[in-house]
Amino acid sequence: MATTFAGLFMFHSSESRRIKWSRRTRSFSFPNGCRQVSSILRVIIITLTLFSDAWSDEPFYQGKRITIMIGTASGGTMVAARIIGQHMGKYIPGNPSIVVHPMTGGAHLVATNHVFNIAKPDGLTLLAANPNVAIAQLVKEEAVRFDVTKFAWIGSSGSDGVVLTIRSDLPYKTFEQAQRTERELLVGTTGVGSNAHDFPALLKEFAGAKFKLVSGYPSNPDIILAIERKEVDVWTAFAASVRPVVQQGTVYPLVRSRVSSPGFEQLPVDETLTTSPVGKALMAVKAAPLAIGRALAAPPGTPLERVSILRKALAAVFHDADLQTDFRKSQTDFSHIAGDETLRLFMALMRQPPEMQQQIVKYLKFG
Repeated sequence: MATTFAGLFMFHSSESRRIKWSRRTRSFSFPNGCRQVSSILRVIIITLTLFSDAWSDEPFYQGKRITIMIGTASGGTMVAARIIGQHMGKYIPGNPSIVVHPMTGGAHLVATNHVFNIAKPDGLTLLAANPNVAIAQLVKEEAVRFDVTKFAWIGSSGSDGVVLTIRSDLPYKTFEQAQRTERELLVGTTGVGSNAHDFPALLKEFAGAKFKLVSGYPSNPDIILAIERKEVDVWTAFAASVRPVVQQGTVYPLVRSRVSSPGFEQLPVDETLTTSPVGKALMAVKAAPLAIGRALAAPPGTPLERVSILRKALAAVFHDADLQTDFRKSQTDFSHIAGDETLRLFMALMRQPPEMQQQIVKYLKFG
């Protein structure tokens, strides 16, 4: 059959070049010299054209799967990514399935590098970003192979405040009381560059907190277990992660970041606990990623029309009653931050004056 078709097209090649298709009438016109074109060729041309129209009208995402890469296997960022992934597909033309795939390592750098450099920019691979990776870029971490201002930002599922807590069995209910302790308080952290490490480290450096940082815990659940065993005294994490542990009575909240979260609004903000201009500025820099929150991005070079589709879907899904129910059940704060605003916040964070850049490199590290 293929040979027959080829022969027909070769035989009528000179005439067929003058056959014209009218989009207005959706029909062919044949010049006088082409009246002898076989009916078979007519059928072939019309059939192929109709199939072509059908294919072009089919949504790109029809029958496809979107993969959201994420640099953690647990925590509020993972919970939010899974909730978004469960509901967002029905707001994308073609209703693709969405899966969340952990790619841990390098404090989110492995996943971020992968999506920026390796993933195809076709709108089928996204990044559930930890905005703290922007700090890694600011301090010129060697492992950084990306530019946060070059991602195609889809938007964010909301800002995420940080809360410092202390073991509830200790006799300290304010930061000032903890400052007067006779011994150093042991702070469980996952490593340099994390909120669990940097938030208390800045309070120690600029607010006189009597902290001794104990790094190396793999994840927040490991630190919580250490708290329960009384191996460490202090733990810092996103408000969404802290809230249920506070409700269980395991820890007591003492200090928060400038980004507020429901239930922790009355806590003192870290920046108010220091008189150092440098300390205040560094705490503000560390708070900037928190305002961005749980951001979603596509690789650089993703077609603009697909970025637009994803942005519209993310905006629409926040009106979904099932999504709202799931977020409330998880005790995760949520709100839509548009893609343009997410990019603007990243660009503002990256525009640090030279003198501030020097202080950032000196005091903020990335593990």
